Amino acid sequence: MEQINHPERKPSENYWFETLEKIYREADKIPDPLEIRAQILIDAFGLPSGPYSVIEIDPKTKERINPKKDEIIAKYLTNHPGVEIEKDIISLDFRDMYPDGLPEELKEVLDPNTRAIMKIEYEHLKNAKRKFEETNNELELDYPIHYFRLPGGIDLFLKGYRHSNDWQEKHGEYLKKINQYAKIIAIEGFVDVPFGKSLELRWASEESQYGNYDVLMKEAVNSGFNGLFTEVDARDSSKIEMDSTEPDFFTALILPEARIFPQLPNEFFEYYFEYLQKEHPNLAKIVVNAENLKSLLKNQSMTISGFGELYLKFFKEGNIIYEGKSYSLYPHLTKEGELSFKPTFLELGQTFFSDALAAIKHLLIAKLMVDGYLEKGPIIDYEGANHLSSKTFFLKYPQYAMEVVLRTINELMAGKVENLPQIYEVFCSPNWEEIIKEIVKLVFKKPEKDESKPVEIGPNQRKLLDYPVDFLKIYNLDPKKIMPNDEEIKKLIEKLRKSL
Repeated sequence: MEQINHPERKPSENYWFETLEKIYREADKIPDPLEIRAQILIDAFGLPSGPYSVIEIDPKTKERINPKKDEIIAKYLTNHPGVEIEKDIISLDFRDMYPDGLPEELKEVLDPNTRAIMKIEYEHLKNAKRKFEETNNELELDYPIHYFRLPGGIDLFLKGYRHSNDWQEKHGEYLKKINQYAKIIAIEGFVDVPFGKSLELRWASEESQYGNYDVLMKEAVNSGFNGLFTEVDARDSSKIEMDSTEPDFFTALILPEARIFPQLPNEFFEYYFEYLQKEHPNLAKIVVNAENLKSLLKNQSMTISGFGELYLKFFKEGNIIYEGKSYSLYPHLTKEGELSFKPTFLELGQTFFSDALAAIKHLLIAKLMVDGYLEKGPIIDYEGANHLSSKTFFLKYPQYAMEVVLRTINELMAGKVENLPQIYEVFCSPNWEEIIKEIVKLVFKKPEKDESKPVEIGPNQRKLLDYPVDFLKIYNLDPKKIMPNDEEIKKLIEKLRKSL
């Protein structure tokens, strides 16, 4: 990791919009079928397409609660472009925006629970900086926490997490404190189990899982958290590996963090490219052919061998230490084959799929809160810090997030099939009813309230209970009727073509 002393302070006021604008320069003026489908889904779910208002809505009256409050939060937080730690490494951590503490005007209007979380995180950073200066031990470093105010006035914190028992032990005191003020805590799921099953496995704390997320969850409950746990990153390689595999024994001895790209047959990439040609020609024309698609997928996978020297160079330059925090992000790829610190329109693979779908699920959860179906209050999302940058971008631009979900449709449907030929069928004849169900699938768990069963670190007696929430049923949405057929999509495109 590289340690820096004086970061650039503030990127352009239009930094995020300019990044999106550059992405769409790669596309045609006429949206292709996939882009239209993404917009149809966004509209059907009642989500915003792009930058959205921070206006807080009363769930009963559907009226604004406090316009002045909305204005102040927008001024100091949601309209702030962030801090440029290094070129295109952008932090939306309020502790970077306001290193001396939150402005008094802002503190006065924040929700008390949100304000409490922020205050504790300032204390957390102060402690991390002091400890790191004393020990020079990277485990002492904190990670950024990004703040979002989702539509309707829902506060979301993305908290960078390091998957290490030692890191959890060193920082758990502060995580425990902020968790008591949350209404929902999102926990990163295992990659190799079906979506929705990771919470139980984390909580059960089987021998191989002691020490990090299991401790975080149980300490949250012991500190007074009585809300819901959820998963939002819906990766599932339990049946089919399409992104990366764990290293073999000998590789693991030499390079424990290494992962290898799966041995997928050429026909997988051929079917995938045909899907892009049909549904997403704006992307397919840049990809060019199935062989290049294979290279793009390999280079955006969770493999070190995929990137080779370029990848290692990125992680040397892309992991920065500043003021007691470690900043890292997952690399993007340009059409010239170079690595980038920001989106490029070529986002593919499991990581970007996961982050894009997580952004959509957070927006669905926020809508349920605003409309009174879930208790309203702060959401804290814990995930490896490398996910922060791309998840941040997707949360700002839900339309593009939905496009990335649909272009990685194989990852979305991985848990619904048994083998690769069934994935080929997904490429050839997408079942939009099932696709829609997967996108809106939400999983919540709540610890049972049996005081006779203590919440203990390690094997635990108290259970996590299902808390079912059916988004489609609540909003009376029929997944069979949401997506037009191929012919209707063609007519929509033609109508748009004639209007220009």
